[in-house]
Amino acid sequence: MQPMPNPPLHALVYVSHAAGKLDNAYLDSILVDAMALNQVAGVTGVLLFDGERFLQYMEGSEAAVSAAFLRVQRSRRHSGIRVLMRGEVAERYFSKWSMACRHTEASILQRIERSRWESRMLPQIATDRSDNDGLALLMQFWSDEG
Repeated sequence: MQPMPNPPLHALVYVSHAAGKLDNAYLDSILVDAMALNQVAGVTGVLLFDGERFLQYMEGSEAAVSAAFLRVQRSRRHSGIRVLMRGEVAERYFSKWSMACRHTEASILQRIERSRWESRMLPQIATDRSDNDGLALLMQFWSDEG
C-alpha cells in the first residue's frame, strides 16, 4: 500500500488597519490566541505590525489557512483587510512559528506590501520565493531581524 501524498501547501498574505491604538499587552494577547489556534490547525506564519497596520503571512493546508483567515475576517481588532496573495506554495517558509510577531517601521511594512506577490509568468501566486518579490522581502526581513 502506497502512502498518501501530502496535500499541497497554501499560503495567504493580507494587510489590515488596527482598530484603534493597540498597546503591547493587547498585541501579545492577540498573538497568544493566534499561536494556540494555529498550532492545533497546523498553520505557521508571521505577523508584522508598524503601530497602525498589520501584514500577516500564514501557510498550511488549504482548509486550515481558510479557517484561520475566516477568524481574521471576523475579528474586530482590525479593518480594511486586503489580500495580497492566496494560493499554493512550494514549501513552508516559516515552519518554526505557529505565529511570530515583530514590530517594524511603517516604511518596511509598506515596501513588503507593495512588492509583487504574484508570479512573473502567470497571474497567480509564485510557488517559489525566487519568483515572488514580496515573499523574498518578507523572508529577508525575518532573517535580518532574527
